Amino acid sequence: MRKVVVALLSAIVVGLMLVPSVSAGSKTVMVYDRQGDLGTAMISGGQGSHEWGDPLGWWSGESPIANAGYLDMLSEWVSVKGGTVTMGMTVASPVPTDGKLPEGVVEALWGWFFYQSIDVYYGGSSAPYAVYIVWDGADFSAVLVDRTSGTPPFDLTYLDFAVEGNVLTVTTSLASIAGAIAWFSETIILHGNPYPLDGVPHFGGWISTDLTDYQGPLAIYWPWQPMP
Repeated sequence: MRKVVVALLSAIVVGLMLVPSVSAGSKTVMVYDRQGDLGTAMISGGQGSHEWGDPLGWWSGESPIANAGYLDMLSEWVSVKGGTVTMGMTVASPVPTDGKLPEGVVEALWGWFFYQSIDVYYGGSSAPYAVYIVWDGADFSAVLVDRTSGTPPFDLTYLDFAVEGNVLTVTTSLASIAGAIAWFSETIILHGNPYPLDGVPHFGGWISTDLTDYQGPLAIYWPWQPMP
């Protein structure tokens, strides 16, 4: 992965809800997320919709992952100004600077996923575009995955990004996610036999640790938000 200069400002207060600064002429969609909902069961019956409660925990509250507050989203946003898209996320605690991932984890991902339609699947995913900030415990990178070809290996484009304490941001061009009408955010850990980002996610190599909270009444596949 291409290394990118990252600012890590550990002085930001844990759990502080930061509102992104919005420059003149930009449009932003921002959503807030529950704190403390790492690793809760999400899938329920009915059109693949999600269960918007905490019916089942995937791991003990004492586990290393359950205590990784930097995977617990507090807010997520997408902002568009001219031909540029900025994605952002606040998490419950600053991303550690000591390079230590939870036991058994090989990479942590903070992601934004963009749809052209909620009814079309691209190489095993409903989102034709995915943007990730990736951390392997030592180095950071950010990448756009374009799945519109429908067949892996998918195209990867490395992006400019910043990790500032508990705030993560990444930018790309609006043209690079052409036709996107909706989005959602997710934090993910890769472990065991991780899948390559230019490939199709497979069972046994990843876990969704947090997902954008439900914001409305529709029973849809993922909790999508409209584009700005």
